[in-house]
Amino acid sequence: MRRTTAVLMLCWLAAGVALAEDDSARVTSITPARVGDLVVARLRTEGLPGEKLLQSMRSGLVSSVDLDLALLDDRQKVVDGNRVSLQLGFDLWEEIFSVRSDGTERSFHSLDDMQDYLAELWAVPVIPVNRLAPEARYRLRIMLQVHPVAPAEQDRVEDVIVGDQRPRREGLDQQEASVSLGRLIRFFYKGGGSSPGGQETYSSWFTRKELHDETH
Repeated sequence: MRRTTAVLMLCWLAAGVALAEDDSARVTSITPARVGDLVVARLRTEGLPGEKLLQSMRSGLVSSVDLDLALLDDRQKVVDGNRVSLQLGFDLWEEIFSVRSDGTERSFHSLDDMQDYLAELWAVPVIPVNRLAPEARYRLRIMLQVHPVAPAEQDRVEDVIVGDQRPRREGLDQQEASVSLGRLIRFFYKGGGSSPGGQETYSSWFTRKELHDETH
């Protein structure tokens, strides 16, 4: 009974995510800057969190926005980079939105406040400044990917549905059910829910000397 209810809940959530309008989340501009010894990116975005992420969050699940940041040289070769994941949640009891990243968390009492925060991300870390040659030209490439259910959350969802007890010698029924549920979760939330390939945006060219000191 517990598994049947859980499966029905998953199918309801999955259907809601699948039927939601396509997300149009994108990075609209990138401003390279410097904070101390780090090259950072100031990002302006549109479409975050988007309908798919909101529907998932309001169902009690954690969504994520992943940012792949790469520093390119004048031959378009990747010199170095960083990956930042923003975990988006909604407290169903307190009705508070939250964004977690790198061990820090920000809380928002309204959707508008969270949207304003995500629309302008300040000082997203990329690489140490000393990785830049003094006279060389560079630019930043940002790839944005959204996940209605965060990859780290998918295992927890599967555990809730399948249960803590894993099959031992009771036969193959429970194992087959576990595999089937796992595939169902990944079909709706991993393969079908994330942006395939992501969306790329590039900054203007800059040199180490041209990096503005970010003081915000």
